Amino acid sequence: MAMDGQDIQFADTLPPPEYAKAPTWTFEQQVQELTRRLMVVNGMLKKQLSFSPRPTDVIVATSPKSGTTWVTHICHQIRTKGAEPDFENQMPDVIIVLDMGGRPELNIDPNTMVQPAEPRIYFTHHTYETIPKGGRVSLSVFSELLTNLHWTADNLRGLLGWWEHRHDEDVLFLFFDDLKEDHMRCVRRIAKFIGVDCDEETFARVVHTTTHAEMARHSSKFDVHNLVSFWAKMYGDDPPSEFNGRVRKDGGRSGDGQKLSREMQERIDLEWYDIITAKLGFRDLKEMRATWKKEMDTL
Repeated sequence: MAMDGQDIQFADTLPPPEYAKAPTWTFEQQVQELTRRLMVVNGMLKKQLSFSPRPTDVIVATSPKSGTTWVTHICHQIRTKGAEPDFENQMPDVIIVLDMGGRPELNIDPNTMVQPAEPRIYFTHHTYETIPKGGRVSLSVFSELLTNLHWTADNLRGLLGWWEHRHDEDVLFLFFDDLKEDHMRCVRRIAKFIGVDCDEETFARVVHTTTHAEMARHSSKFDVHNLVSFWAKMYGDDPPSEFNGRVRKDGGRSGDGQKLSREMQERIDLEWYDIITAKLGFRDLKEMRATWKKEMDTL
């Protein structure tokens, strides 16, 4: 979608489909609901377009299912020097979701909403081409966890854009597997990148508070129950008795795409070839990451 010459992504900004089901609605009610949603989307677009990053702002830009919760928590723990999490829900209490900016019912304004510490941290699924420019820092994480063909194509186009800018001063490029293999090194890189000085004790504390075990111990702080409950109430439904946490039970694994059917995997491989191999020459993600690791060792 284009507006004022800018491409805007707003997937994931509307309430989940299960809270929009109203089989007894009349046609007039359905039209009224559609109109309301269009007004909400218009408000979100205006807020996204009006967002003006400060030079020190951190924008965590990830593809879906690529360690979003983990990386944003690492950023938050670095800026709070590893303090015990005291927020009710990570998003949007301490991490602002740019893709939800302008939701009047949620009272989220990315420009003015106060954050608990500096630098300000934002999260988005925007690509390099569509991410708000002007901030000193941005962060991208990419994972091999590709389980939806539509998402896969979008993710690969996003990966291509971030890869081409991986050496920019305002871009810190990470793979999900980098975090899995060397947690401490990634924490150090992120801290340096976002401009926060930490001593060794603080680094150790940040690594500890961002382990899977510690985040799982506070899993309710990462399940966005406040947003889900709000949406349920808004649509006249009872909130769910249980919430799906954003901290995966297994800690997350790269390569879960291997569980796909042979046909689906072949279609995904074809997407990779058309988008990545044709432009960059990499036969698969492992080959791309191997090149990245060699580049990292020279930095």
